[in-house]
Amino acid sequence: MTCISSHRVWINEQFIPATLILENGKITEIHPGISAHSQSYGNARIIPGMIDVHTHGYGGGDASDGDPETIRIWKRYLPREGVTTFLPGTVTRSEARIIQALQAIRTVIEEQDTDGAHIPGIFLQGPYTSHEYPGAYDPYLIQKPDIAQFDRFMEASGNHLIRVGIAVEKDDQHQVLKHCAQLGLEVAVGFSGVSYEEMMQAVKDGATSVIHCFNSMNPLHHRQPGLPGAALSCDALYSEVIADGIHVHPSLINIIGRCKGKDRLIVITDSSRYKGLKPGYYESVDRKVTIGEDGVGRLPDGRLAGSCITMIESVRNLQTLGKLSEACAINAATINPARMLKLDDHLGLIQPGYQADITIYDDDYQILQTFVSGVPMLNEEAAE
Repeated sequence: MTCISSHRVWINEQFIPATLILENGKITEIHPGISAHSQSYGNARIIPGMIDVHTHGYGGGDASDGDPETIRIWKRYLPREGVTTFLPGTVTRSEARIIQALQAIRTVIEEQDTDGAHIPGIFLQGPYTSHEYPGAYDPYLIQKPDIAQFDRFMEASGNHLIRVGIAVEKDDQHQVLKHCAQLGLEVAVGFSGVSYEEMMQAVKDGATSVIHCFNSMNPLHHRQPGLPGAALSCDALYSEVIADGIHVHPSLINIIGRCKGKDRLIVITDSSRYKGLKPGYYESVDRKVTIGEDGVGRLPDGRLAGSCITMIESVRNLQTLGKLSEACAINAATINPARMLKLDDHLGLIQPGYQADITIYDDDYQILQTFVSGVPMLNEEAAE
């Protein structure tokens, strides 16, 4: 049994003094005030463990490399930035390489190693993107949505796919969208030039979120609102945002947050393999990227190629750059992604019976401790 406390514990969307009892991987009890017998974190903030639903790599490795050790290193690192749950995200590659990547991630998931962040499933972001809005990916590897191919991906993953990205305007009669929705997957729309009208039909057919709003999609126009217009105006849609202040201007972070509110905003890192590396020029199997002093990757033609931001920085930036409320920022990293993935029966809240996934940070947004299933992942020097 572990007993921890702070004067600021995030319960019912407010910080209150409380003591938490963690036992057998769960939060078993919550007591008001600070217990004299607890491990006190003083005035540090204690929130539910953060969840990154859109991330591609770290430390030179990528989810699409097809190397299980890359995933193991990544999952062991993530608690250092307060992340307790993440979805490794594959990208636009050939079918053979995507299958290899899915098999590698499956290997790590099925090992059930408790060292590091949880992996509840996989995000298949590519290859069902559009040629018009391919982002930083090779347009020659983009493929038309196909049910038979998707089923091959699902088989290779060991049925661990739980989220899929689709440019729905390329999906004839939304066949793959409907197929994924029937399987219970969370369907995200992005890398897309879909019209507002078709996107509204896609919502009826099972789409539930928008991939990094305003990035890799048609622009918002007052007579043709397109995908960003749907993302902002449709209450049923969750919308991702990259909160580094570069992928999306701070004023747009504010607009997205105000439109989606505290219950539909999802903050993501969209981190690339270059996260954790020093600024400089790097070459990988599919691209040449320069990481600037701002921590953002750019292709030789200047296009953005993923971020290197952390989740705790993202929560801070939603408030400092986006001028959004603390509740909006914290929910965007915790309960909202849990609800979007239908994991909110055990993740995303500090509540008895929930998994003891907990992030603790100070006023400078430095991580002091991260608990994964009640186990501290970092050194204990920070606690009082």
